[in-house]
Amino acid sequence: MRFTISSVSAVSLIAALLTPGTVLAQTIPSSFRFLERSQEVGLYGGYMSADAGRFDFAPTGGTLLGARYGVELAGPLSFEGTVGVIDGTRNVIDPSRPEGSRAIGEADVLITTIDARFRFSFPGKRSWRGFSPFMTASGGVAIDSSPETELDDALLAGDVFDFGTSFFTSLGFGTRWFVTRRMAVRADAAFSLWKVDTPPGFSDPARGFLGVSEGEWLGGNAFTVTLLYRW
Repeated sequence: MRFTISSVSAVSLIAALLTPGTVLAQTIPSSFRFLERSQEVGLYGGYMSADAGRFDFAPTGGTLLGARYGVELAGPLSFEGTVGVIDGTRNVIDPSRPEGSRAIGEADVLITTIDARFRFSFPGKRSWRGFSPFMTASGGVAIDSSPETELDDALLAGDVFDFGTSFFTSLGFGTRWFVTRRMAVRADAAFSLWKVDTPPGFSDPARGFLGVSEGEWLGGNAFTVTLLYRW
């Protein structure tokens, strides 16, 4: 009995279809993984550098420490709450002194920040090879918790800088790296803004400062790393 080429091909195809582990039965593993857990909490640390303003009396940033909580919302959106402290310094400026000698020393700064933010995850509720890049936008308050300093006591009352309580906002980018299903490491880089008031003594016309505003919006750049626990 003779077999034609077509007969041999048909037999080979049937055998391939009945053989386990063939190409048709294989699946290509995806680089994306669905994030099953929707809540997370973590502690963060980092550093912030900030603009000291026209007269150099505002806080210049410092070490960042804090905690954050987040929950996944619909689609790629998440909601977060953050509480932190900025431990740094500021220059104490005496506007009555000649230019070049107005800084009479440094004072410690301790600013508490409380903000709420929305996070947009680019891959949605998934990670790509364990990473989930995102962007954030936030708004909140920054509250001066600094101790009193003797340097301020040497100034006239109208020359003393007081950070007080300021509106605080930021825009940032970062990524989460999911080490396990419950543990992740997060890195953030953010640009922030807060407003500081100018002491009234700087507006004294006898001191020769021109165009002194009542306050300034000052920017800062921050980088933080967070250790997250998810459930």
